[in-house]
Amino acid sequence: CAQGDFNGYATELGNSLVAAGLGNSVLRLGPEANGPWESDFIGTTIQEQNLWATCFANEVTGLRQATGGHFLIDWNPNACAEAVAYDNYYPGNAYVDILGLDIYDVGCDQPTTALSFSELSAEPYGLNSFEAFAASVGMPMSFPEWGLVSTPSGDDPGYINGMASAVESGNFAFQEYFDNVSGGTMPLNSSTPLSLGAYESWLSEG
Repeated sequence: CAQGDFNGYATELGNSLVAAGLGNSVLRLGPEANGPWESDFIGTTIQEQNLWATCFANEVTGLRQATGGHFLIDWNPNACAEAVAYDNYYPGNAYVDILGLDIYDVGCDQPTTALSFSELSAEPYGLNSFEAFAASVGMPMSFPEWGLVSTPSGDDPGYINGMASAVESGNFAFQEYFDNVSGGTMPLNSSTPLSLGAYESWLSEG
């Protein structure tokens, strides 16, 4: 991939998206690739991580060859999944439009302990460090995935309010609550009445 062997596939994908009327899509390439569970994991060495960044840049270049495509590229790690410097696998502003962070209401260092929003944000490679990196490269942020987790905090309106504050006070392109049940995540519904109320209040103010 770093040698450009797959660029043609990226262009084909771009052409297919344009043909389907999706030429203005936001594309998350290699989402959560800093997570070892992903098939395109960035790897454990700086060399691997640099090659991953080159691969990412190549695929963006291929996508941009699609006639009529106006894609926005979202570079999208997972919060504090691995303590890897963002610079090691960031392809550069020429290949990225938005910096996205997937983040949930559970600590990486203390996953069984209920933490406040400020404590979660302060974890290594959590929200605070990601916001600082986005500011350093002058790019807008997004939350492509965020949400509640049943353990340890469950229905946690404080987390909802914290996320709302982050979006409203920062340079954000978009946010998407992960309103699904997968691996302990919780939808906003009657099972999470306090959080649902906080979310609806946030949206009504916006």
